[in-house]
Amino acid sequence: MIDQRRRVFTLGAMALPLATAMFPVRAADKFPSRPIRIIVPLAPGGSADTVCRLLGNGLTKILGQPVIVENRPGAGGLTGLSEVARSAPDGYTLGYSLAGALTVAPHIARKMPYDPFKDLVPVSQVIGVPEIIVVNPRTGIKTLGELVSYAKANPGKLNFGSAGNATIPHLAGELFKRVAGVEMVHVPYRGSGPALNDLLAGQVQVMVSDITLVRSHIEAGRLTGLAVAGPRRVDQLPNLPTTAEAGVPAMQVSNWHGLVAPAGLPPALLDGLHHGIAKAMALPEVKDRIDSEGAEIVASSSAEFGAFLKKESDKWGGLVKELGIQWD
Repeated sequence: MIDQRRRVFTLGAMALPLATAMFPVRAADKFPSRPIRIIVPLAPGGSADTVCRLLGNGLTKILGQPVIVENRPGAGGLTGLSEVARSAPDGYTLGYSLAGALTVAPHIARKMPYDPFKDLVPVSQVIGVPEIIVVNPRTGIKTLGELVSYAKANPGKLNFGSAGNATIPHLAGELFKRVAGVEMVHVPYRGSGPALNDLLAGQVQVMVSDITLVRSHIEAGRLTGLAVAGPRRVDQLPNLPTTAEAGVPAMQVSNWHGLVAPAGLPPALLDGLHHGIAKAMALPEVKDRIDSEGAEIVASSSAEFGAFLKKESDKWGGLVKELGIQWD
């Protein structure tokens, strides 16, 4: 489980005037002087897309220039982030990624189009996101114990959807299979939005998903929430037990979102972007929406995010090796 996601970030520097605190460079070089592009390497409609657009709207207010979100799905996030890695390190192209493309794919892909630790520079971990195990109501399954029992009695008859190979929802499903001793068929999609659509339609029956994506569907009865895949219940779904409470304590997974930039980004721009992100995430219209969805604001510094990425990479690398997961 990700300890950092429990820490809501606050900055003393947030009280500093924006013009002097964010970008201490010559007036002629004032940043930004034109629109900033944030590439989301997943399809529209997923949790990363939703939160990134909230952040983009906040940054537009803070920075005084439009922040444009572009979706570049493909290869579990590698397509979009490779475009970021090839971009000029001038602060005008950023990448918004979930854990998979930065800390999982390097252990699975036969050939990576970029090195997360050489071709990209961490800007900030933006949020931490609890993962929820959900099923389509038509399965008739009401609890995690019932899911385990049905899957054991019907090996291979349940399909679980994910945002794509090497994404956290994929690994979470594989981890659940292992720790619960069940067999389910993985169905990868080009993003969590398409996976959710098929889950709602009954094309797949199970999914481990960000709370930001499934909470409203659980509350409306369109999905059945079974458990929080972490050590604590979430305030937004207080009746939903943890996996430990539901009898599968080894099922511990969470997701996170973070911003990266092309390697070589000048330190002044890197620090300025970090401060801008922290200010944007503190805006009431952004913070209240994030809180209401059950996610937790982190807004860490580049150094903090870099150390966190290393720990995450080591953790998921070990799990990938243990489970024998390979890239298709």
